[in-house]
Amino acid sequence: MELQKELKEAAMNHGWDYFGVADITKYHDYLASFYGDFIRQYPHAVSLAIRLADGVVDPVEFQEQDKILSFHNYCYYAVDYLQNTGTVKLASLIEKQGWKAFPVPASYGVYRSRLAGLISHKLVARAAGIGWIGKSGLLITPEGGPRVRLATILTDAPLETGQPMESQCGNCHLCIDACPAHALHGRVFDEKEPDELRLDPFKCKQFIEDRKKEWGISIERCVCGMCVAVCPFGKKILDKDNL
Repeated sequence: MELQKELKEAAMNHGWDYFGVADITKYHDYLASFYGDFIRQYPHAVSLAIRLADGVVDPVEFQEQDKILSFHNYCYYAVDYLQNTGTVKLASLIEKQGWKAFPVPASYGVYRSRLAGLISHKLVARAAGIGWIGKSGLLITPEGGPRVRLATILTDAPLETGQPMESQCGNCHLCIDACPAHALHGRVFDEKEPDELRLDPFKCKQFIEDRKKEWGISIERCVCGMCVAVCPFGKKILDKDNL
């Protein structure tokens, strides 16, 4: 498929490390329940992910203010900016071939009551076969764990789709134990269950709001990142004893 080859090549050249395509038609009813019927015009979604630098993620485990703020700036300004400019370019490639394309910005919420964006990037990435959704509620890749940032392009282009990846978390509960907000419930992902059975995003948000007050800062986000930093799949040497 010439378009798919062109898109993947453009994605890799732009800086992405992962490229996949998901068939999202099976999720249309679920997505339409809050996104509306607009989602039904897009049977496919391109999933893209950038592997985060270990040098930025590793210090997060110690939760020092300067390292946390550096992690925040790296993720939300540097990496997300790179992804958002890239999805615009790839969407343009798709539309020039006569197909629809909707680039979904990385990490920008539009549903405050759900603390969610226009599309679940991790749901798309799992359906595309890039990784699985771990007990942390994050997308986990076999090579980089949760140390990735995700972006999505909705499209009706006839692209070859991947297959969902099953969880490889096993008995590991490091992210659950490390969560300072106690927001993780330890349940394995089940697409038939609502997200709130696995995690409480409002506890996470409240912890972040309290931290901003404690540190006297007024940025929109003040990430914790512990679930990203402690996951053994993200470590250079996989700790199999925890799986």
